[in-house]
Amino acid sequence: MAYRGLCYRGWDKTIANENFPRHTGGASILDAVGYYDQTAQSDPEKLLDFSDWMGIPLVPHQVTLERLSGLLLEQVKTEK
Repeated sequence: MAYRGLCYRGWDKTIANENFPRHTGGASILDAVGYYDQTAQSDPEKLLDFSDWMGIPLVPHQVTLERLSGLLLEQVKTEK
């Protein structure tokens, strides 16, 4: 959400609706630093706006930094 403008540059709601399937159960947010909970407390409208823009619910998942790092490294290796 913090980098939404960079990640989805040029996307409008129509493009988002084409790319985020409605029947997947939502967008998983892997949160290793408590960002989701902090945002839910300080600026819940930001979460609601992002969920509405995607057309699917946001589903937070607490993970450790080690787990998140491992998942990211795994993706980098598969991209090569």
